[in-house]
Amino acid sequence: MRTFIKLLLSDLKQFYRDRTALFFTFAFPLLFMMVFGLAFSDDNGMSYEIGLVDEDRSPASEQISTVLKQVSIFNVEQVDSLDQELVRLKKGYIRGVVVIPAGAQANIAMGKASSITVYYDPSQSTSSSIILSTLNQIVNQINQQLTNQPVLIQVEEQSVQTHDLRYIDYLVPGILAMSILFLGLFGSLTMVERREKKVLKRFGATPVGRTKLLASQVVYRLILAIIQAFLIIVLASLVFKVTVIGSWFELFGIILLGTLAFISIGYFVVVRARTVEGAMPIIQLVQFPMLFLSGIFFPVEMMPTFMRPVVNALPLTYVADALRQIMVQGVPLNPMWLNVAVLGAWLVVCVTLAIRFFKWE
Repeated sequence: MRTFIKLLLSDLKQFYRDRTALFFTFAFPLLFMMVFGLAFSDDNGMSYEIGLVDEDRSPASEQISTVLKQVSIFNVEQVDSLDQELVRLKKGYIRGVVVIPAGAQANIAMGKASSITVYYDPSQSTSSSIILSTLNQIVNQINQQLTNQPVLIQVEEQSVQTHDLRYIDYLVPGILAMSILFLGLFGSLTMVERREKKVLKRFGATPVGRTKLLASQVVYRLILAIIQAFLIIVLASLVFKVTVIGSWFELFGIILLGTLAFISIGYFVVVRARTVEGAMPIIQLVQFPMLFLSGIFFPVEMMPTFMRPVVNALPLTYVADALRQIMVQGVPLNPMWLNVAVLGAWLVVCVTLAIRFFKWE
């Protein structure tokens, strides 16, 4: 145990002395979050052009129209032609069209439900989610004002978003997932460097052994992951008011599982690399598609349908989804048990393959 602790302390000291590693491990994710956060965290100036078509023209529809026009994020323009508004929607001039159908007041008077139709462009995933979520909240308020009886007004199409997420709320779990990706993949370069310099060969001839050396490296990376996650969450909370809604225990459990999974992936992808220069392109080849296809910066629904199998195959997709579900209760891509199972499968498979094919010399 004493030998293991000395190896672990040696790794930590070596990391501390490497200013480049310190920057990319701790400062880079924080700077990344600051840049994107300052650009997208302020929702006060955000507004969406909405077309309103009142086909009922009744006191009830006028009340609904008045409430819609009072919403700060909506610039509502009431028009008569639905077809014209749909053309404008398709061309991107507006973000949604709300239609109050004829007979709405008559249905309300008879206690029947009446649906407000919302037309939106699904390719505008972020704005559509915000618009539909806001409209649902407005309709709920109108229902409470009209009657205490069963719901009389409902939105025909609505988002399944459980919370109104700002972009920074979506971004922070993504940055945390990105930091886990970098820490796991690029951490394997240390082992390649030691292999290249014959350090592993020398350790193999000592009582310390290679197993303790690997164990110290893994624990060292886990410690860095916890510190890194703590710094990101604290900064997000203090600067951007992002709060962790879910369980802290589950959050750090996913962080540890994700880090272990990517450590194992990192060791596997460099299993045959003889030099750091040879390992770097392999790591970048693995890293590049995950950065842009796993949904850490933008919702995966923005991607073409034919890309979904690739998205579903990337382990970072499941890390980001799990972190987002726990931290901000974002709309889940997968059940939590599936995220854990997939990450566990990546961990077991890559560890098995790395042990089977890893070259010590």
